[in-house]
Amino acid sequence: MSIGICTDFVNLPEVAGLGFDYMEIPLDALAALPEADYLAFVEYVEGRGIPVTACNRMLPEDLPITGPGVNATALHGYLAHALRRAQRLGVKVATLDAPRSRVAPPDGDYAFAWRQFGNFLRLLQGHARDCGITVAIEPMRKADCDLMNLVSEAVLITGMLQLDHVAVAAHTGSMAMASEPVSALRRAAPLLRHVHMENALTRALPRPGDGEDYRRVLETLADIGYTGGVTLSGTITDTFAQDAGAALTYIRESGMRNEE
Repeated sequence: MSIGICTDFVNLPEVAGLGFDYMEIPLDALAALPEADYLAFVEYVEGRGIPVTACNRMLPEDLPITGPGVNATALHGYLAHALRRAQRLGVKVATLDAPRSRVAPPDGDYAFAWRQFGNFLRLLQGHARDCGITVAIEPMRKADCDLMNLVSEAVLITGMLQLDHVAVAAHTGSMAMASEPVSALRRAAPLLRHVHMENALTRALPRPGDGEDYRRVLETLADIGYTGGVTLSGTITDTFAQDAGAALTYIRESGMRNEE
């Protein structure tokens, strides 16, 4: 397993030197950069040898994939642009989170929203394949999104559609809030390509004594032979870089104890 960190552009230079295996940045923000700023960012990342191999925040909030406002032309245009930019940076995995884009309309057809979600995955498959990027569906907290809240649901739709560039992501905080057991990772094993790890209640970076059993998660991932990325995530604060360094040390030590 490799250990990464979710970060914004502002904190990237500081956290890039902490020893993480890779950086994970927001795709919507990357796509929104003016061309000159994007090229400067690529030059900076390549010049410093910063491994940016994952993206989150796949879609901007004003680009829905469910409900009456879906615009397939706009989605095609955005994905072609955003994923090409990510490909240039060396991104290999992008998580499909986007809670605001995939909500089921409260007075709409919930079953139809699921069909729309499946249609979007088929549309996304082509762009992901063209860019050599795997898209990992990430279940979200029910408080943030009422569609796709469990790892088991992500496994179900991914397994049914059988799209070779669409896989499953797990978010330990969302799993805990949904009371989904860690054993769900075992059932997801053949399709699991990415994991996010954060404190469920505070949404902060992992730290000792915060009430989460990260060691059990790491042990389960090791048992199933997981070789993907585990990205540490948390709310951006004034001490983010310092907290990120402490979280990396803690998680790596927890992983090492699992091997003893």
